[in-house]
Amino acid sequence: MYILEKFYKALQLFVRTHVELDIDIKLPTMKHHINGHIRFYSTKDLENIVEKLVEDMTIVERCSWSSDYTSIWLKKEVWTSTVIKEILISGCKYGSNNEHQGTVVSISSDECNDSVTCLRIALLKEAVQNVAKINGYTIGSNGLNLLVSKKNNPYNSNLILCGNVVCNVTAKQYKQRKQEAITKMSANHIESDEYPIDIVSKLCHASIVYELLSVRHCKVINTECDTSNKDSGIFIMYNYSRLCQIWKAYEKGVIENYYEPLPDIGSVNFGLLTSKEEWILILNHLSVCPLVIQQSVKHLLSANINVHSLCKFLMEMSSAVSLFYHRHHILSDPISSLLPLMYARLYLVKSSIQVYENVFQLLGIEAVREM
Repeated sequence: MYILEKFYKALQLFVRTHVELDIDIKLPTMKHHINGHIRFYSTKDLENIVEKLVEDMTIVERCSWSSDYTSIWLKKEVWTSTVIKEILISGCKYGSNNEHQGTVVSISSDECNDSVTCLRIALLKEAVQNVAKINGYTIGSNGLNLLVSKKNNPYNSNLILCGNVVCNVTAKQYKQRKQEAITKMSANHIESDEYPIDIVSKLCHASIVYELLSVRHCKVINTECDTSNKDSGIFIMYNYSRLCQIWKAYEKGVIENYYEPLPDIGSVNFGLLTSKEEWILILNHLSVCPLVIQQSVKHLLSANINVHSLCKFLMEMSSAVSLFYHRHHILSDPISSLLPLMYARLYLVKSSIQVYENVFQLLGIEAVREM
């Protein structure tokens, strides 16, 4: 169990014990949590337990009560240190849990043709299998059989309905069109005339996955109506790549003896990460990732999935990374007074890279470290 879930359970138990009230805590990815606190709503007067809550829950710095909700501010240094340690110790397993251990499911799909709808079905099936496994499900033939299909059947309770994709070309032509657009878009970022085909292929796949899975699985997607010229899948990968380039530059500096190796995490002062951009990235995204993964297949046995929430998570995290990247200089000169902050930010970068890669794996996306 990760720190955010532990905190939620402890907070719910505290409120239930002291005022006999069950509370619904909103995830801090909601827009009204942009100030970096956790909020829960109640019409009951909770003013008399505010001080007690701060006393009993050592991770809480302060809290306040208004007429219908309570806001809680956390001790940032302790929270940040714990989250980053969880991510780096867990590595590629960060976000995994055993909640559904021992539950066997099989996930099949209709026979498909070369339509973009069938491409969506294939991507959805792969993502559901990946997310099911990281949540403890066993994929096998002797359990509940779930079917991913575009054919609605109200009598089949095991149906994961995949909405049609309105597109006037085949899947092959759709991929080719994506590849041409990405090659053209990427041409300004390279010096040579030929962009590496493997990178184009990975970016193309990332773009397709986001476009086809970012909408709730049962809803129709109309690719012909998108005239924005914005590619959210590329935006996500671009911000991931930014972090990778920072880490690569630091590692190069270590090899060239310009920087010292990253100190042990226990000696890093995460209290130096005081900016709004840093805290929002930590609280709203790195902390929340395991809960987003958990909730994406919480009701899988009733064929209710939320794979699109993983795409939303990546998009919101990338916006936070973009702000962090633009407003803060991460690599500094190797001056002793500047190094503590640089090390704290590098650990934040390293943790963010790991979270990106974990969610990429769930969605079947190959990471592109350099763009």
